Amino acid sequence: MPSDAGADPFPPGPAPELASGWRIPFWALQVLEFGVAFLLVTQSVHVGHGGILVAAAAALTVLGLTADGHLGIFRVCGQRLHVLLVVGVAVAMVVAACFPAARPDLEGLLVIAFAVVALVALAGRTAVSRRPRRRTGEIIEATATVTGPVQEPAEPINTSAGSDVDPDPGVDSAIRKAGRTTGAAAAAGKRAVDEHRPAVEHQVKKGLRGAGRLAGRLTGPKSPPNGPA
Repeated sequence: MPSDAGADPFPPGPAPELASGWRIPFWALQVLEFGVAFLLVTQSVHVGHGGILVAAAAALTVLGLTADGHLGIFRVCGQRLHVLLVVGVAVAMVVAACFPAARPDLEGLLVIAFAVVALVALAGRTAVSRRPRRRTGEIIEATATVTGPVQEPAEPINTSAGSDVDPDPGVDSAIRKAGRTTGAAAAAGKRAVDEHRPAVEHQVKKGLRGAGRLAGRLTGPKSPPNGPA
C-alpha cells in the first residue's frame, strides 16, 4: 500500500495552468477596451444606424475606468466581475444587431464582429486577481496583541484622620509649593499698590480740581445781554 494513499489528490492553492495556456495581464484587457471603444466611435460616423457602436463604446469606456486595475480611475469593480461585464457587453452588441430597426449596414456589422471576437477571445485569456478582504476577527486579535495588559486602577489613598496610610509626599510638597507661590504673589501685589498709591492719589486729586474749575467757569454768572447804558 503506498504511503500517500490517504493524501488529498487536490492540494489547496491556485490551480496549475496548462503548459499550452497563455495569459495576458489585466491592464492589457483595459487597453483593448479603450482601443475598441475608440474604433467604434470613429466608425459610427461612417456607417448607417451607428447607435449600437456608440452605446457599446460608452459602456466599454465606463468599464475600463471603473475596473480595479492599473488603468482604472475609480476602481470600484473587481477584476472577475469586470471580465464578465465585458463579455456581457459583447453579447449585447450581437443581440442588438439582430434587430432590423437598430442593425447597421455591412461595414458596421464587420466592425461589431471584429470587436466582439477580440473582446471575448482576450477576456477569456486575462489573468485576474482577487483583492484580499480584511477580517474583523483578525483586526481585533492584532489590536489585542499590540496593546498591553489592562491594569486595574490603584485604590484611592484615604487621607482622613485615623487612617494608617500616609499621604503621598509628592502631593504634600506640591501643595506647600503652591501656597508659597500664592503668598509671594500677594505680597508683591501689595508692595506695588503701596508704592504707586501716592502718585495715583495725587493724579486723581489734580484731575478733580481741574474738573471743578472747569465746571465753575461753565456755570458762573453771566452779564445780561441788554444791560443799562
